[in-house]
Amino acid sequence: MNVYLDFAKHVISTIFTLIYLPLSFIMPPTESYEAEKPDELITSFTVLSDIHIEGNNYQTFKEYSEILKAVNNSKDSDTLVFLGDNTMNGQHIESVFFFGALALSRPAENLIIAPGNHDYGNGTGGYEKMYERFNNYANFAGCKIEANNYYKIIDGYYFIVLTTESDSVNGIDISDKQLEWLKGILDEATKEDKPVFVFSHHPVNYIENGPSDRLSNVIDDYENVLFFCGHTHSALSERSVSEVNGVQQINLPKSTEHAIDGYETGIGAVVEVYENEVLLRFRDFDDGKWIEEHEYSFEF
Repeated sequence: MNVYLDFAKHVISTIFTLIYLPLSFIMPPTESYEAEKPDELITSFTVLSDIHIEGNNYQTFKEYSEILKAVNNSKDSDTLVFLGDNTMNGQHIESVFFFGALALSRPAENLIIAPGNHDYGNGTGGYEKMYERFNNYANFAGCKIEANNYYKIIDGYYFIVLTTESDSVNGIDISDKQLEWLKGILDEATKEDKPVFVFSHHPVNYIENGPSDRLSNVIDDYENVLFFCGHTHSALSERSVSEVNGVQQINLPKSTEHAIDGYETGIGAVVEVYENEVLLRFRDFDDGKWIEEHEYSFEF
């Protein structure tokens, strides 16, 4: 009997999510937010991580759509970045919910979406199939991806995405070819002494196929690089923004985590780029408030 009851709950949750998907974006907007110094702002972007959309988890989708509405209501943030594990299993229904919400809401002018191990099946095999599925849905949502590693130049700044080359779970599988590609992009990106933003699902020292400093040794050769990652689901702490293997790393919490043991839900990062400064502020999108004890300034 419990098996049938669980199945019924899953079906009902999926139906609720299907109904909520189009309705969620015609509901009243959430509280808006703006840059600290809007008159001096060059560009701004919002970063989210580990959404973990499931076909039968209505609550997670509701939290996700509320965050999208908040970003859409921002006065200054024109780019939205996802750091992977956007879905729980990379299934079609999960991808429909995740990317469909993006296509309907259009929360930012620019979308940058990195995949995570859960988007590629979380170690179950079928990397190539899952990779193609992810890219097809991303292209549908307006984020054109032509390779598993890619970059975009937005308002004169480089946004670089690194992706694992296998269905590895706990670290990025990074090849020599991938590292050479990264070096070439960083050579170009750092010519003008501007900040460079690198995005990966896994932290810089979570390496699947070699020493933990395999990636950081490359990045450490360049100045002004900020490395954003997720994966750990760690709550905000003094370790969230720290130097790891010589690289300035920003590790985001799970954006749709339920509030447990000091872990607040709806957390993301808002990055504001000024002439000689990058301001990083964490925001509680659920409560519509800045988390003042987690504000960081990087001078360039």
